[in-house]
Amino acid sequence: MKPLEKIFLLNWYKNENIDLMINRDHSKNKEDTYRENLSIAKVNNIHDDIELSKIIHINDLLKISEKIQISDLQSYSSQSCFFEGNSKPEILIVNDYPNEEEEKNKKILTNDCEILMTNMLNAISIDYERTAKINIFFWRTPGNRKPSIKELKDCQPFVKKIIELLSPRFIITLGELSTSSILEENINILDVRGKSFDYKFQDIKIFPLFHPRVLIKQPALKRLAWEDLKIIKEEIQN
Repeated sequence: MKPLEKIFLLNWYKNENIDLMINRDHSKNKEDTYRENLSIAKVNNIHDDIELSKIIHINDLLKISEKIQISDLQSYSSQSCFFEGNSKPEILIVNDYPNEEEEKNKKILTNDCEILMTNMLNAISIDYERTAKINIFFWRTPGNRKPSIKELKDCQPFVKKIIELLSPRFIITLGELSTSSILEENINILDVRGKSFDYKFQDIKIFPLFHPRVLIKQPALKRLAWEDLKIIKEEIQN
């Protein structure tokens, strides 16, 4: 990305009150910083009575995630939004967390975002309906705030497990929060878009994209998103 484009995008993020996770402490490895942040969240092990390693079916994982207390926000939300779509996908789309509309409809993406993602993927010969979709945090948050580090950590074992069960060839992460969570390091979406990464726990390629809600608010960024999509198409076809 050209310097002028970065300045334009950063200014727009500021005006829209969108936080960027930019690691300015170059004395620490990004992964180390991420892990230190997670360690700050001191929580009881909610998984003591559940051996996720023994779960072999997605439906069983979904049932367990509904039955046990994973987060304090479960009581705040009317229902969870964890997974939807194909249970044997080639491509997994990873979103961040549901808003009020997504919670009401038990959908991973709003209607507008879903339409845009469908059109974007169709442009590179990918059928959105054949993908799987998950959130890294499963419940609506008060005031649509970002989930806390503790809240993300609570859901992390279930996210890793569902990725293991789905076993996709490729993961597309939407936006900065979901990308940081899957890569397990603080990232700046401006630096990682247009690139591919290896998933640490399985042989899966990860492709970060701008979140569709950002593209809806700022259509000028669709040109950059199209360049990213072409890279995804090339990698998938290889």
